[in-house]
Amino acid sequence: MSRVLAVDIGNSNIVVGSFDGNSYRELGRLKSDRKLTEDEIAEGFADLIDKAGLKEISFEGSVLSSVVTEMTDKAAGALKKITGKDALIPTTTMNTEIDVSRYDTSSLGFDRIADLSGAVSEYGCPVMVCDLGTCTTITVADEKAKLVGGMICPGVQLSLDAEAQRTSKLPQLTARGTDKLLGTDTESNMIAGTVAATGIMLTGLIDRVTREYGFDDLKVVITGGLSEVVAQWIDADVIRDPNLLMKGLFTIYKKNKC
Repeated sequence: MSRVLAVDIGNSNIVVGSFDGNSYRELGRLKSDRKLTEDEIAEGFADLIDKAGLKEISFEGSVLSSVVTEMTDKAAGALKKITGKDALIPTTTMNTEIDVSRYDTSSLGFDRIADLSGAVSEYGCPVMVCDLGTCTTITVADEKAKLVGGMICPGVQLSLDAEAQRTSKLPQLTARGTDKLLGTDTESNMIAGTVAATGIMLTGLIDRVTREYGFDDLKVVITGGLSEVVAQWIDADVIRDPNLLMKGLFTIYKKNKC
C-alpha cells in the first residue's frame, strides 16, 4: 500500500497526517476556520505536504473525519484535488469493527468511532477511550466491541475560556501542566480546577465503569491535545496514544477501500 492522507477536522484544529504502510507521520495542523474555501483548504494541505518533503509523492487516496459540518465537503474537495480520488468519509454503516446497533448514531461525531476503532485494533477490548480535546469525550466498548455509551464533558481549555468569559475577575488562561493539587493564587486555582480535576474525574470514572459494567480487563486509552497535561493526574493504568484517532481512520480506510 502506498501513502494515504488522513485528515481529522475537529472544532479547533485540522490535523493532517500521512500513512506510509502502517507507519504514521503527522504533517501539521491548520485552524478549523469555517470561512476557508475549498481552494484555501487545498492550499493549506499542499503547504503542509510540501514542508514535510512529500511534494513529489503520489497518494493512493485519503480518509476524512470531520465534526465541523460546514467544512466537510470543502475538505473532501481539497483532498480530491491533491490525490485525484474521492476521499473516503467513514460512516457508521461502514465496516468499523464497532457495533453501534444499540446506540443512537444520528448525531454521533465520527471521531469517537474512529477513536474506538483505533483502540480496539491496537489494544483490544473492552476499552474506554478518553479524548481530551475541545470537549472531553469518553467512549466505551464492551468485550465484543459493542458501543456501550459515553460522556461529553467540557474540555480543559473550554472550561478555562468559560470561566474567563462568564466572570468579571478571572483571567484568560491557556491550559498547562501543574504539580499542584491545590492552587495558592487565582491562576493556579484555575489550572488545578481544570487540569488536575479532569484527571481526578477520569480516575473515578474508570473505577465506576469497571465496577458497574463488570469489565474485568478494561483497557483505558487517552488521546487528544490535552491528554499529556492531564495524564499525571489519572490514578489508573492508562495508555496514552496521541495518534489514536488517525490510526482508527486508517484502520477503517483499509477495511473499506474499494
